[in-house]
Amino acid sequence: MCAVADTWPEEASHDFITYGEFFVPDREEHAAAVCAAIPEDIGTGVVLDLCCGAGGLSASILESHPDVRVVGLDGSQAMRAAATDALARFGDRFKAEEFDLGEGGWRVRWNGCRAIVSSLAVHHLDAGGKQDLFRGIEPMLAPGGLFALVDVIQPASDASRRIAAAAWDEQVRARSLERLGDLSAFEAFQRMRWNCYADDAEDDPLDKPSTIIEQLTWLVQAGFEGVDLLFARAGHAVMVGYGASPIP
Repeated sequence: MCAVADTWPEEASHDFITYGEFFVPDREEHAAAVCAAIPEDIGTGVVLDLCCGAGGLSASILESHPDVRVVGLDGSQAMRAAATDALARFGDRFKAEEFDLGEGGWRVRWNGCRAIVSSLAVHHLDAGGKQDLFRGIEPMLAPGGLFALVDVIQPASDASRRIAAAAWDEQVRARSLERLGDLSAFEAFQRMRWNCYADDAEDDPLDKPSTIIEQLTWLVQAGFEGVDLLFARAGHAVMVGYGASPIP
């Protein structure tokens, strides 16, 4: 999760820092798919983690690619502090910086990136915002550089929504039992109404998810090559595309 402009409350950041390992279904599988998609010749290249949160995806990248450096961008001070603390063991290979996903100024600071990743943040942008983001990211990548998007998606049918809701509940329940030996994390998940696909879910103005097909189409339209869906379950998906444009 990530702050977008001034609309993301720090209370939500603290909730995610506390419960993220329980509330995100298939979290390890998401990270593994992203790490496997990173170009093998990345070497000492820079990876941008847009809305890095508490640093979970950044940690997986740093562990699996021991020569890369990761810059974690996030609009939440609490998230940046949590990521900096969690990834201190990587020394100067990780640094956290403040930014706003919804505005474009940060894009001009980076050029020729070998990989740009984002997890559980882009759904805060509306359809136009996502398309603008994808168009802005593609020229930032070195030819063949990876853009990997892990995010909540909009189910394309009522049946898909019901399946996603049930799968998400089941995963959080299982994680709570496995890691805590009780259902306290699952009870918090229900109390906070975190499952946006549940029948009793409240509309959240911050959430503007799009379907998988829409986002894959927008990635192609933005000029990405090798656009693909790597993983999808419980309303969460991993999508990728590779940069085609030469470095300006």
